Amino acid sequence: MNDHQKIIELKRKINHDDFRRQEMEIKEKNRKKKLEAQAPKQTKRKFNVINFIFSCFVLYFAYTAFNQYMTIHDLNGQIEEKETIKAEIEIKAADLKQDVEKINDEEALMGLVEEIARDQYKMVRPNEIIYIDKNKNNNKFMGGIGLNGNLNNSDNTDNTEEENNQKTNE
Repeated sequence: MNDHQKIIELKRKINHDDFRRQEMEIKEKNRKKKLEAQAPKQTKRKFNVINFIFSCFVLYFAYTAFNQYMTIHDLNGQIEEKETIKAEIEIKAADLKQDVEKINDEEALMGLVEEIARDQYKMVRPNEIIYIDKNKNNNKFMGGIGLNGNLNNSDNTDNTEEENNQKTNE
């Protein structure tokens, strides 16, 4: 029997007030059944071990990837730095090779010796006149012979003229 037939039977058996009350209860039950059938069931989320392990794996992967990126970035910086140093050393090596070739040639050797004598020791040829401009900045003749700033082939080329002037004043 369906709900409508039940309602008709109840009308016959009970008095009108009881009938209304029972009819409302049956309609309320039907309405609840329809709502339950239409609405999807919401299940309580349980702690899932697989999801936890997966999220740990993803976090570990992200951490490792970031560390590798930073390591590669640092190594690339070091490579660039070493390449610039290598280029500077190659230039110095080429200059030294030229000096070695000059040593083998007597005229070039004399020219090299003359250049060093003029630049580092401020020597002049006999009967040569040198004009010194006192107003000119960085004049190598005004500082004196043998200052570190004026030496081309010395190891102490890091000193500036101000440091050299302070040393001479002391």
